[in-house]
Amino acid sequence: MRPPQPPDSLRPPHLPPTSRRGFVALTAALAAVPLLPGTAAADGAPDWDPADFRSTVTAVPPDPAAVVLGSPGFETHADGVGDDTAALRAAVDEASRRGIANKLGDILGGARDFAHGDGGGIVFVPEGRYLLSGPVDVWDSVRVIGCGASRPVFVLGESTPGYAAGAPRDVFSFRRRPVGGPVAYANNDTFGSALVNVDIEIAAGNPDALAVRFGGAQLCLLQDLDISVGDGRAGIDHNANLIHRVRVTGGEVGLQAYAASAGWQTTVLDCRFEGQRRAAVAMANDAKLVVVRTAIANTPRGFESAADQWQHLYVEKSHFHAVGDAAVVLNDSTSVPGAENDLIRLSNQLTLLDCTTTDTPTLLLRAQSGTRTPGPVPSAVVREVTYGLRVEGALGDGERRREGVYAAVSPDAAATRIRAGLRSDTPPPPPVRAWVSVADVAAAMGRTVGRGEDDLEVFQAAVDRHETVYVPIGQYVLGGTLRLRAGSNLVGLHPRQTWLLAADGHPAFSDPDEPCALVSTPHGGRNLVTGLGLDTARHTPGSVNLLWRSGADSYLADVMTQFVKWHPEDAPTGDPGYTYRGEHKYGIWVRGGGGAVANVWSCNGWAENGLLVEATDVPAQVYEVSVEHHESREVVLRRVWGWRFLGLQTEDHIYGWRSQAVEVEGGGGLLFANSVFFRVATVLGPSPYGVSVRGARGVELRGNRGYRDKTPEYTQWGAAVVDLRSGRTVPEVEFTLLEID
Repeated sequence: MRPPQPPDSLRPPHLPPTSRRGFVALTAALAAVPLLPGTAAADGAPDWDPADFRSTVTAVPPDPAAVVLGSPGFETHADGVGDDTAALRAAVDEASRRGIANKLGDILGGARDFAHGDGGGIVFVPEGRYLLSGPVDVWDSVRVIGCGASRPVFVLGESTPGYAAGAPRDVFSFRRRPVGGPVAYANNDTFGSALVNVDIEIAAGNPDALAVRFGGAQLCLLQDLDISVGDGRAGIDHNANLIHRVRVTGGEVGLQAYAASAGWQTTVLDCRFEGQRRAAVAMANDAKLVVVRTAIANTPRGFESAADQWQHLYVEKSHFHAVGDAAVVLNDSTSVPGAENDLIRLSNQLTLLDCTTTDTPTLLLRAQSGTRTPGPVPSAVVREVTYGLRVEGALGDGERRREGVYAAVSPDAAATRIRAGLRSDTPPPPPVRAWVSVADVAAAMGRTVGRGEDDLEVFQAAVDRHETVYVPIGQYVLGGTLRLRAGSNLVGLHPRQTWLLAADGHPAFSDPDEPCALVSTPHGGRNLVTGLGLDTARHTPGSVNLLWRSGADSYLADVMTQFVKWHPEDAPTGDPGYTYRGEHKYGIWVRGGGGAVANVWSCNGWAENGLLVEATDVPAQVYEVSVEHHESREVVLRRVWGWRFLGLQTEDHIYGWRSQAVEVEGGGGLLFANSVFFRVATVLGPSPYGVSVRGARGVELRGNRGYRDKTPEYTQWGAAVVDLRSGRTVPEVEFTLLEID
């Protein structure tokens, strides 16, 4: 079938239609390139691997509100010999204290036993080797960020007491501290915690060591880590939102994955797992992993499910090298307890899409039957392997269903093909020496920022004069739109501690029919915007959190909006999300833009929707985005071509039970991979369908979680999708593929 094409009015002149003949010719040309030997390149990486795991925060940024490890009060040895555990713990405690004091990260507002304003902060760690002798708790919304030309290294010393006692023990652990209660592991009330740009080494004699116990809800992040587990248990234990550019070597398993907090999915992006003794990824209860451009090498198994568990597993553009037993091991769907229920059986889902293998003889092993789906050796191109329900030609006269294994695999994966699949579209920030702090720009203008007055003039001067503008921790008021130039980068490092706030009641934000954005980017821009919170205040019905029009090479990541839940007039005010009523029309608005988007949380419940994308054929890859708490619609796509959502999560809540997950009108070439359209157990009523389409061509849903077993009459969608023109629906809410031609 010819891929869906945008109409000529939307197609840029440099993008002609792709013919099937041209596609086949391109494929043949790639296949003609000989497979290169699997030897290591000069830098130690295999010749098929384009990854570069260098430091991404190359110096300590100028941020007076952050804590710097090694500064007075937090002195360290940083030589790998003297014990630096106490200093690191004290620095994390101080970052948390500052967040409680400044209240910038206050979402929960004292509810659910949180300290008022427990918003965390940043600990900068300069280059060095830091010896640890015990666990380090990373409190709610604290970010530990390494800085330097080389990443700092945390070392668990040889045979450290407590790490060979027969029970798993963390080195780093994401935690929360309820008021008056015991410390707990991070959960669905934990937002924004992170380890960024640090390395972790577990020395010999620590067989029970877990490098990172990872958990939390939105915006929790492991990024730019090199974890050497050695003879320890695991590199990462549990999982939250995004695991990005992380390399794990050694250990029994690389990632011990569980269902993330509240049952959402986790995205594993641009990662590497090598040399695990048992499996690269061991999946316990339904982990809902979205795995993209990840390489797994020299291990018996790539992904392995625990017994009696179903999995929602989606793997794209990834490579398996020398995986001896099987790339994926799942349970037979009919063997899972409760499999007589279609919802349970069809929840066991696998997709391998556009992957490659070398020296990996089995793609899928089903544990109970022992059935193997083979892959050609020495190498293979895995165009598609699925396990579960496929609904093909959905919503049309030729709609058909099949259940089981489907495989489209060919031999001979060239090294160039493997490298192309693994090449990333999520760039690191520019070197810190190129960053200019907005506070320094203000000082040069004889001004200050972050004091409650209108800071727009300073911010605009900063982006007009400098390519990369750094925004330190603080809250900055804008009395209009900050307009980025085509090459502007706007960098923050903590979206719950670094806020751009609309001037409340300002005339610029007063008219919903003349929308005014806090931040806007130009058509075709090569912009990088990261690490910011965007708050449109209360009396601003014409405000837009972000107007994004940037081009295919742009990057938007680690961004959140203000936390508000839509509620009726008579809703009780005990939940911190119900803080005010608003009349906002826009949240995050994409018009004619695209690029890469990762780890974004749109929870401004008073907007008509959380993410509106309109009139664009600029392709986009959207990773681990959460859109929640709106009255009627979460995500709206109108005349959108070539957008791919990998790990989209939406959430209705008690009063938002009428809210639809996704609305698609026109456009095509759309993908929704391993989506979780979540309905909380307390919703007050049913919803007829999760996704609506009208006049769209070529829409695929690959992997889907569409029900909960709590109050299923309300928490299960009435149908997965509906065609609003014909009224046809697909009633199954659990499937591996739903293809709308």
